[in-house]
Amino acid sequence: CLRVSLQDILDAETKGRWWMVGASWTGKQHNSQQVDSLEAESDEDCQDADGNEPENEDKLIALASSQRMNTDNRRAIFCIIMGSTDYDDAFEKLVRAGMLKPKVERDVIRVLVHCCGEEKAFNPFYGYLAMRVCEYQRKSNFTLTLTFWDTFKQMDTFPVRKVANLAKLLALLVGGRDGQYLNIGVLKRIDFSPSEIQENIAIFLTIFMTTLFESSDEDRIKSVFTYDTAAATAPKKKKKKAYDFFDSEDEEDDEVKGKGKASQKEDLGELRESMAVFLLQYLKSSPKNAEGTQFHENFTAALTICEQTK
Repeated sequence: CLRVSLQDILDAETKGRWWMVGASWTGKQHNSQQVDSLEAESDEDCQDADGNEPENEDKLIALASSQRMNTDNRRAIFCIIMGSTDYDDAFEKLVRAGMLKPKVERDVIRVLVHCCGEEKAFNPFYGYLAMRVCEYQRKSNFTLTLTFWDTFKQMDTFPVRKVANLAKLLALLVGGRDGQYLNIGVLKRIDFSPSEIQENIAIFLTIFMTTLFESSDEDRIKSVFTYDTAAATAPKKKKKKAYDFFDSEDEEDDEVKGKGKASQKEDLGELRESMAVFLLQYLKSSPKNAEGTQFHENFTAALTICEQTK
């Protein structure tokens, strides 16, 4: 078993990925005094921590494997995210490790969303980290959209805790600055038909809408529900023997190619009609929808916008 430390991952851009077959490594180019000094510092750190730091790294690597992080990149990203002190620390380490380069960042988004879903309770850390990643690498916005589309396909298999975490994550991202991260169009892949909607999808949408209404002002809600996003018509779905959340890069490439051909705004009128039906059926009678509350004001604003589409 290779012992790849977090520092090895962070130094990968300058020293190489020595743990990968055929990869180059420049670590030996340092003179022996530098190496001895680094080893001495490492020994001191281990002694100061009473062995806790190496033990924590081992636990992170073991946890990464248990969470189906089955590539070097995904394991490295997982260890960075879970081992960081805050979202700024995580972002800086991801940049230093070269994990936010084009296409490589796709794994960052997918690992981030996966970790958010697995938490015992929603942690906004993942939302703020996703925002930093999107601000740094603009293509990550579309990767986020595709990742949520993937989760919708599997939603009926998720425990309620995971459904709630992902709903709150989406609400945080959609409620961000004027659709800079995600917009309401991400919901267009959901079947809102009362006779077809899955129980977990209904729970997801209820928590998503509730979180959005409670955390935003009326102007922001109006901006969210009137947004029309530029996107291409989705390509025909490819049949797969087994669907894997972490193995949809080829589908993402196809989606991106199709997206690049779009030149006009997509009409989200049909989506808003569906949302109006959902709001009336699931949220109108909610105890939170009491007159005079922020929830009620935002619910009314959203419903009015959605019904105007009819």
